[in-house]
Amino acid sequence: MAKDPVCGMEVDPKKAATNTEYKGLTYYFCSEACKETFSKNPEKYLKKKGRWGRFLEKMASTGQEEFKGQTPSCHKK
Repeated sequence: MAKDPVCGMEVDPKKAATNTEYKGLTYYFCSEACKETFSKNPEKYLKKKGRWGRFLEKMASTGQEEFKGQTPSCHKK
């Protein structure tokens, strides 16, 4: 499994919505919206995450219950 660098969700590389290469590495995304966000400023999403970033990452990886029934914004159309 890979981790979407924007929203932190776990992504199966074989089933990822999309991917991109940056500095020789491939990054996988849960949605086109996350890929577009990453493409605008990749370094922002590759920096070490602070406490807030780790919290959001944990929220994204625990499932919909943590979002109180709402879809994460990267999955809204």
